Amino acid sequence: MLSRPDKKDSSPSSAASLVVSRRALDQRTSVISVEGELDLSSAPQLKWALLDSAEAGHSQLVVDLSRATFMDSTALGVLIGVNRGLDAGARLTLVCQAPSILKVFELSGMDGAFAIYATLEDALAPISGQAAEAG
Repeated sequence: MLSRPDKKDSSPSSAASLVVSRRALDQRTSVISVEGELDLSSAPQLKWALLDSAEAGHSQLVVDLSRATFMDSTALGVLIGVNRGLDAGARLTLVCQAPSILKVFELSGMDGAFAIYATLEDALAPISGQAAEAG
């Protein structure tokens, strides 16, 4: 079972290979940006960022993989697990253009399980539309 580390891993290889940042756009929407390699050792960082956003009440999670350089099946498993655990009405959206990362979704058959957009603006457009309808 994964346990949440109290501090970020400060080892040079871990710090250099992945940066996950999280920012709230509004009370419903959080963008989690990934830069670097998403693999067995770094996927938990993504998991905790997503879970922290969901626990903060964000129901619209956007994972920006535009600056990700690699993604393995462990990271895919994190995305699938978090997506399945979301409350009704919550949504996990992805931003990705990298052919090598898109291939991970295609080969696993998960490309249809997620809304995948080429740009962050494209990913946020349906969310902004939902907010306007609700308001």
